Amino acid sequence: MRAPLRLALAGLITAASLATPLAHAVVSERIVAVVGDHAILLSDLRQRARPFLLQIQAKVPPGAQQAAAESQLFRELIQKMVDEELESQAAERANVRVTSEEIQNAFRNIAAAEQTTVEELFRLARTTSGLTEQEYRDEIRRQILEGKMLQLRVRGRVRITEQDVQTAFDRLVREERRRRDYHPAWIVLRILPGASAEAIEERRALAAALAERAKQGEDFAELARQFSDDTATRDAGGDLGIRAPQGSQAALTGQREVMAPELEAALLAIEPGGVTGPTRVGDAFVVMKLLSRQPSRFTTLEAARPEILQRLQAEILQKAKVKWLNDLKRGTHVEIRL
Repeated sequence: MRAPLRLALAGLITAASLATPLAHAVVSERIVAVVGDHAILLSDLRQRARPFLLQIQAKVPPGAQQAAAESQLFRELIQKMVDEELESQAAERANVRVTSEEIQNAFRNIAAAEQTTVEELFRLARTTSGLTEQEYRDEIRRQILEGKMLQLRVRGRVRITEQDVQTAFDRLVREERRRRDYHPAWIVLRILPGASAEAIEERRALAAALAERAKQGEDFAELARQFSDDTATRDAGGDLGIRAPQGSQAALTGQREVMAPELEAALLAIEPGGVTGPTRVGDAFVVMKLLSRQPSRFTTLEAARPEILQRLQAEILQKAKVKWLNDLKRGTHVEIRL
């Protein structure tokens, strides 16, 4: 439970970015959803939406944008409230409760993880998202209850094999590569305008031969100086300097240059010191060497194991939650009238 609890406040603040201020017109009370024999009222929905609205007032321009954001918020929030009511009714049938001590322990855990105090958590909730202490406690209670019910549902059925851990580790490493700066060099063989198929094949074959020579240990920089048609980098042995992955913060802010997507994809597939085969990019064949890559924070599988296990358990619980809620909906009358 500890990791989800740490994210409780952050999740609420993130959700606020979807909201917009409620209209000031007076609206009569009405039922916006029915779950079994329980009605969710418009006032309930508005009360849950209230903490999100302060940030929206400062971020979303009034008018159509604000109205659209409000509509989106209500659609997502009513579905969340329906799910919570389904979980609450299931917990009631299973005689599962959340005690005051469990809620207080949860806050102590959050505060310890954030190196702050429980009182400071409440202050931050109030000042950053408009949550009252009671609303924050209610949110944590709902999360604890959901966690208990999910643990009850999957108890004895969670099986994480060593292959699962290895596969998840490989996926994490691949994902992280897409966020790490790297240092490539290249050899560019231009294709002349109007070149025949035979001439193009000759250039491709030369590129393939140069790639093979580099893989066999020949000096890549020297091959670039001899064969590359890119005058800007040829004398430097094809050195392109430090590049950032597409979509990274350094790329978006212009701090680093980026490679063409197909070239970046080829570099992602190799380790530092590796050489790619020829890649056709526009009017050229390109051979690249990865000189270095920013080190991964995942040094070994064993070092990453605690995080991997936490992620795998979270994935299992999320899948169980979706299936459980779908089962509950099939066995309960649910009607949304928003």
